[in-house]
Amino acid sequence: MSDTKILVVEDDETIARFVELELTHSGFAVTRAGDGASALESVQEETPDLIVLDLMLPGVDGLDVSRTLRAGGFDRPILMLTARAQTHDVVSGFDAGADDYLRKPFEMPELLSRVRALLKRVTTEEGPHTHEASGVTVDMDRRSAEMGGESIDLTAKEFDLLAYLVASAGSVVSREEILENVWGGQHASDSNVIEVFVCHIRGKIGDRDNRIIQTIRGVGYFFARG
Repeated sequence: MSDTKILVVEDDETIARFVELELTHSGFAVTRAGDGASALESVQEETPDLIVLDLMLPGVDGLDVSRTLRAGGFDRPILMLTARAQTHDVVSGFDAGADDYLRKPFEMPELLSRVRALLKRVTTEEGPHTHEASGVTVDMDRRSAEMGGESIDLTAKEFDLLAYLVASAGSVVSREEILENVWGGQHASDSNVIEVFVCHIRGKIGDRDNRIIQTIRGVGYFFARG
């Protein structure tokens, strides 16, 4: 566990120190950055296995840090910390490339649980494979998706959701199953997050009549095999 490197990006010295101590006590190798620019420099110097990233930072904020890292090819998990509670703020974080988020104030056991879940998700990923349904093909190894030979421009979390739906094509998947498999079961209280992402995906695959991704009222979603 000591080989697992975590970068904590937090401008509040008290919170940053507390998180650093708890993560170090749990066996992780921790480095810290107090602002977005320093965080980007730190990643260039040594690639962390996971980043705990505060949303509201001086100068370059957490959203811009995440976007810049993803645009540069950084593919390790990002856990975003935010004091904002609105659905659109959560969606903005995922759209910027975050893998998970945690609302402030938080308890350390919950943060540690999220960190371990994200790291486990990375280490248990299967080898290269693809899934296809209704003309949509997802390549799990390259994390890319196509429809009719044309690339679909997706954020990281949109890809995760589309990949899960395509892999489950022909079967009804419940909201609980989606939350568990795409969001790690952490966000059951955020009732609108799934709907927002499904709407985004429908628009990107041209599913105007909801024939490909069908809403099963009171249950979940059904991705047609085509």
